[in-house]
Amino acid sequence: MYFIVVFVLCWIVFWWKADKKRLKEIYGAVVYTSFLGLLTDLVIMHYQLWSYNGLLYPKFTIPLSLDFGIYPVVAYLFVQTMPPTWKQTVIRGILWTLPAIGFEYLTLRTGNMAHHGWWNLGYSFLADQLIFLSIAGVYRFYRPAYVRNYKEV
Repeated sequence: MYFIVVFVLCWIVFWWKADKKRLKEIYGAVVYTSFLGLLTDLVIMHYQLWSYNGLLYPKFTIPLSLDFGIYPVVAYLFVQTMPPTWKQTVIRGILWTLPAIGFEYLTLRTGNMAHHGWWNLGYSFLADQLIFLSIAGVYRFYRPAYVRNYKEV
C-alpha cells in the first residue's frame, strides 16, 4: 500500500508543479531516468543490495511503481528547474538528494525497504548524486538540438 500511495502522490505533484508546456523538451531526461531505474533494478536483483516489501510480487511491482512513478516525476521537476551552470547544478543535485535520502530513510524505517550486504544510506547519497548529474548531462547534451529544431517548426 505504501508504494501505491507514493506512486499516486508523485503524479499528483507532477500535475500540480510541472510546467507541462515543456513536456517535449524534458521527455528525453524522463525516459533516460526510467531506463536507469529499470537497469538499476536488474543490477539490484542480481546483487541483492536492497529489497522491497509491501506488495504482491515486491521484486517486480514495487520497482516498476518507482520506475514509472517517482523517478520520472523527480527527473522532470529537477530538469525543469535546472540552473544554467554546472556548479549550481551540483549544488541543486545535493539539495534534491536530501529529500531523496529522507524518503529512503522513511521507507527503511517503515519496513518497506531493507538494505543488504554493504549498502547503506551513504552509498545511496553518492548514487543519487551520480544519478542527478547524469540526468543533467543527458538533458544538457540533447537540449540544444531540441530547442534548435523546435524553433524552426
